[in-house]
Amino acid sequence: MRYQYTSPGFRKGFSRPTFTIPSGVKLLVIINIVVFVLTALSGQRSILFSSFGLVPSHVWSNFKVWQLFTYLFVHGGFLHIFFNMFVLWMFGKDLEMQWGKNEFLLFYFTCGIGAGLMTVLFSVNSIVPIVGASGAIYGLLVAYGFTYPNRMVYLYGLFPLKVKYMVLGLGVIAFFASLSANQSNVSHITHLSGMIIGVLYIYFIFNWKNIKMEYYRLRLKNLKQKTSAQNDEEVLMKKKVDEILDKLNASGWDSLTEQEEKYLTRASKQLFGDRPPN
Repeated sequence: MRYQYTSPGFRKGFSRPTFTIPSGVKLLVIINIVVFVLTALSGQRSILFSSFGLVPSHVWSNFKVWQLFTYLFVHGGFLHIFFNMFVLWMFGKDLEMQWGKNEFLLFYFTCGIGAGLMTVLFSVNSIVPIVGASGAIYGLLVAYGFTYPNRMVYLYGLFPLKVKYMVLGLGVIAFFASLSANQSNVSHITHLSGMIIGVLYIYFIFNWKNIKMEYYRLRLKNLKQKTSAQNDEEVLMKKKVDEILDKLNASGWDSLTEQEEKYLTRASKQLFGDRPPN
């Protein structure tokens, strides 16, 4: 049985190496390794790939929608999972530390599931299981390229290249490879779809969130300014009330003018509501 793998297909040297693994990346790596080991021990790889890999015709006709999620955790061999997890660690850790765990995982699964859905739409009759996390990984590469465009990476550990050019090159390769009708074991359409979903997420979801944050920031700023103005008004009102009360204590109620009586009543309601001042 033929399987299609989703794998980044390139090697990368260390740029600003750090062995810190944030919790979201760590969780994904652990789950992928556990699933890989259990699959190997089961001796039922073909059955598991058909059940939990992404089989476009099964998703379309048999409504096995869970495969859009589970295929991300199924890998075809040691090198397949090694390179996917290596790239997840190398690029994902910086993104998670900048975005936070929840945002990182939401982006990861949106790209992975979205890539799977686009793959199904473009190959509805295919019965070849697609396995691997690279739909999500390619989305992360796009996000990394937008976030750290001028960082240097080392292809094959030798050739320095800015991240933005690496991502652009991978996108071009995925695009033209997905147009060819060869029988490759690599699902290039899934790679390309992951990148497209990543771009759409960044431009629409991230931008919308930034717009909302700016909206609430401006509202908070206006509220603070309004509160400050109200406080200044209250200070002036209390000062005026104190002057009227001093006059009242010195000369009695009859000494107040009609305007002063009205001001005192209005100020009492505004400052204390229906409650009399303590």
